[in-house]
Amino acid sequence: MDAKKSVQNKRDWILATLLFVLLGGLFIAFRLFAFADEASLAHVYYGNSDEPIVTIDFINYRVISNYDQNVPSEYDDIYPVINEGQQTITLLGDYEINGERQIVVIRYDYGRKSVEIIQEQSPNNICSREGESTGWPLICLPNRIRVEFETNDEDFTV
Repeated sequence: MDAKKSVQNKRDWILATLLFVLLGGLFIAFRLFAFADEASLAHVYYGNSDEPIVTIDFINYRVISNYDQNVPSEYDDIYPVINEGQQTITLLGDYEINGERQIVVIRYDYGRKSVEIIQEQSPNNICSREGESTGWPLICLPNRIRVEFETNDEDFTV
């Protein structure tokens, strides 16, 4: 009876190990190849809007402000604030500290076709710790700001 349990226990361990290795391999493959295409655009969204507030065009080296962020009158700046010299975009997030909404600063790099959230205030500062992204979406909660990438799949004929 103990020999039967021992064999079954061994099979369970082998099956669990194989399943772990398979899932680990799938996870690594997904991380390496899911967003491997080079991005041509990065769209910055605010709130639940389906229209980007800012579009970063990595091909033509320009930042397009699609509309102004709706902010309360007690704030002096008009958001988004686009600083082409420092390659940053500043938005007003929804997270409040002592009744004041916090800013979110996004840095972009045309050469690397990347975006990074470099400054934000939230309970765990998760989005500023995500680092630089060249295709993986960035989501900044509770500030309700997200960055999504778009690749250009057009065929070029010569």
